[in-house]
Amino acid sequence: MLFPGEADTKVKVFRKRIIEWYETHGEKTLPWRNTSDPWAVLVAAFLLRKTTTKQVVKIYKEFLKRYPSPEALLKSDEDKVKELIRPLGIEHQRAKDIINVARTIAEKFGGKIPCSKDKLKLLPGVGNYIASEVLLCACGQPEPLLDRNMIRVIERVFGVKSRKKRPHTDDFMWSFARRLVPKDSALARKFNYGVLDFARKICTARNPKCVTCPIKDICSFYDGLSRRASHG
Repeated sequence: MLFPGEADTKVKVFRKRIIEWYETHGEKTLPWRNTSDPWAVLVAAFLLRKTTTKQVVKIYKEFLKRYPSPEALLKSDEDKVKELIRPLGIEHQRAKDIINVARTIAEKFGGKIPCSKDKLKLLPGVGNYIASEVLLCACGQPEPLLDRNMIRVIERVFGVKSRKKRPHTDDFMWSFARRLVPKDSALARKFNYGVLDFARKICTARNPKCVTCPIKDICSFYDGLSRRASHG
């Protein structure tokens, strides 16, 4: 039992509907969502920073073709890396960051990316989110992808609230989110991607599409809206 009684049922319904919604409406064709290569997962994480998915899609496969491993990247000239990723912006910092990651993987871990959260967080620029992404996608561990989008959905649906100004650093939120993730590794990926896509398309920060939301009947936020409307 994740939660006792009624709350446990709510978790199961939430999981099921998010996964079903993702199957129909999710961004399932994104290339980094269809790999179990830890290097490919890391590359996507660094390329996606401060840019758009659309821009990264244009160069992601070419990047991995040229640099299929940390070792291959370290053998390359930094200027060539910058030239390839220039369309993403901040190419100087982005190139340095990803090369530093590759160097640390080579020096600390013999070129192999570890399946340990503590060890992954030794990589420069890797925090809880990226470490969890590698564990989820490459290591088959049912970790949550807790970013501001997932936090928003969790807070609204379950009526929980982080007490920290930066909720993604809140151990309580990480623990709560981890309980929601299915134990099956394939379902865990669908669930996580489903929550992230759902947050961007339905449960948006402003003007969420509550009326057409497939989980409004179990959502604490929507329940509150309905109660206020009935007393208005």
